[in-house]
Amino acid sequence: MAFALEVEGYPTESYDTLREAEDASRVALCTILDDEIVRAEPQAATRLLQYLGSRAILLVDGLSALRAHADTTVLTKPFSGPDLLGVINNLIQAAK
Repeated sequence: MAFALEVEGYPTESYDTLREAEDASRVALCTILDDEIVRAEPQAATRLLQYLGSRAILLVDGLSALRAHADTTVLTKPFSGPDLLGVINNLIQAAK
């Protein structure tokens, strides 16, 4: 996914833990979280999702019981590239 976003001209950073991503998420246009890391670090994920609000994009599988927090955008896997780019472009427009 990072490669596909970079091809479209979006700079990306990837992290293995929420703790590692926390500082970068404070200045990023958006933070994309996979439901696997949310399940692995539920307390940290809840805090981060609440802080990010509409700047969070949560990727979930069709069986996930995870729910969005506040204004979090949820994309159900598998999703298409245009789906993700549409969400990111909407965030860019909202930030203007």
